Parts: sequence; C-alpha cells; structure tokens
Amino acid sequence: MSVVEIRDLSKIYNNSQIAFDSINLNILNGEIVGIAGPELSGKSTLLSVIARKKKQTSGSIDFADYVNISYFSSDFSLPDNLKVFDFTIMLIAINNVESNSKYNEIISLLKKFELHNYASSKIGDLSFFQKRTIAILGSFINRPNLLVLDEPFKGLNDEEIEKLTIFLKNILHRDMACIISDTKLDNLERIASSIALMFEGAIIHKSDILSYSRIAGRNIIQLSVDGNLSKFEEKLVYLTLQKELTFVRKNSIFTVTFFQSRQLEDCFFLLSDIIKRIGLSVIFMKSISPQVDMQLIDIVQGRLQLGQPHFQSLLKNIDALENSLDIEES
Repeated sequence: MSVVEIRDLSKIYNNSQIAFDSINLNILNGEIVGIAGPELSGKSTLLSVIARKKKQTSGSIDFADYVNISYFSSDFSLPDNLKVFDFTIMLIAINNVESNSKYNEIISLLKKFELHNYASSKIGDLSFFQKRTIAILGSFINRPNLLVLDEPFKGLNDEEIEKLTIFLKNILHRDMACIISDTKLDNLERIASSIALMFEGAIIHKSDILSYSRIAGRNIIQLSVDGNLSKFEEKLVYLTLQKELTFVRKNSIFTVTFFQSRQLEDCFFLLSDIIKRIGLSVIFMKSISPQVDMQLIDIVQGRLQLGQPHFQSLLKNIDALENSLDIEES
C-alpha cells in the first residue's frame, strides 16, 4: 500500500529557477527510500515539499487516508540552554502527543539513541553527533508513519554514520515509511530498501536495493548530441536489450547508466564512437555520480579512437541494429 504517490511533481521558483521537474515516485508502507544525488540536485527541496514545508508549482502528492509526517533537516537548530529531558517534554507538548506514560516514553527513546545518560545535560554541552541524534529523536516524538530525513548523515564521520544507522534501524518499523537523502550512495545502502538517483532536478533511476546493487558504483554519463537524435536513441535501445546499460531521454539530453563494470574512459569511448559512426556531434558529455560533486568531462576531438578490442563485437552488433529493431528513423 502506498503511503505517498507523487505524480509529475515540479517546483519552480519565481526567478524561473527549476528545483526539480516531473518527479514521479511511490513510497510504500514500510519502505525506506534513499534519494542519492550531488549538492543542488533538488533533493532537499523535494523532501521539503513531500513534508509539506514548501508548496509544489505543479503536479500532485497523494497521501494515504491517514498520514502523520515528521521532518528532519540537517540545518537544524536546538535550544542550547535546555536540558535534553526538558527538550523532549517540550516536543511532546508541541506535538500534542497523548500518553499516559510520557516519562517512560521519553526514557525509551533516549535509550534507543543512547542519550539516557545525558538527560539532565544541557544540549549546548553535548557533541555535534549527540545534538544530531537529539534532533532526529525529536522526529519520532509525534509517532509518524512517514518520516522525512534530509541528509541526516551530513557532517558525520564513518563511525558516527554507522552508529546513527543502527539507531534508525532499531526504531524504524514496518508500519513506518521513510524517505532519506544523502550525497553518498554508500550511506544509503546501509539502511534503504530502495534507492533513487537524482540529478539536476530529475530522478534518473530507482530500484529496490537488490536490483540497485547492479548499478552501485557504476558509471552514469549525461550527454547531448547534435543531429539525428532518434538514430542515437535506437543505438541505446539496442544496448539496453543487450543489458549493457539503461538510459533516460529528456528532450535532447540523455542520461546513460552502465550496468557492467567498465572504466569511465571505456564508457566515454563507447558513446563517443557510436556518435562518430552515425555522423553526430557532441554538444556536451559529462560523468555524474551521487558520491561526488558533478565533474564536467571535456571531450577532446580524436582523443577516443576506434579500436579498443573489448568493444569490437559490441560495435558490430550495433551496426546490425536496424535489422533487429522495428523503429523508424526521423
């Protein structure tokens, strides 16, 4: 059962800047969806819209009949002068949580996040990681069935990320859906049941974690070509049928994900050679990866030359594409 169904969701600011465009996403009950993408890819804005903190420009978000949303953002702030226990009491009052055993409920949450020994400590005296866990703990006070976590691992070291992951696994349950974002795929692999890759305001791939393992660490290339786009798309369709890659086309821009373990240069070679053989020219071609900031790749004329042996048979098969696919050329 879907907790959230998102259809053609877009957010455009008054200055015409596009935060994200035409997002389609389902979040199921009990599912933990990881959104991976570089900085400024639209992740945070998407999560804030899902959490009803911002309004979309167009498209729809349909929630289940009963949905209780809780939201965390990595730019959180806490009252340093309050004690940890008093802070949780304040959150219970703010969220109008009805409980006959508030004290026991708070202690239980503090224990799950290993904060019970700091209940009488002022928040300002705690470490950055402890403050982060308190802020995330606050997201559970209103007993949500949809938890939205925007970059909860940001600024943490590997040991702290592992510890926070364990905390979350221990408290998330099958009646709670969660959507969680990060710039690093590795962090999301530890906890997510499915992962969506986001780049420049678009979700370019989503699959469950088992299927995702096929592309984890694989190369993703975005490019635009000048010429017969349908001809180029036909070649990519053929490679998709050969389980070499998957791709998404949006207008004249192609985003290509390679399934096989290939060097980045090999991926550029294959695409560049296809473009050359069908008489097109490259407008731009760049490697994109959720683990690192986007890096622009300059394609130097003649740098990638035909002749690498491990692509020869594949290129021969591509030449026979027109005989195997019934697609008209434009």
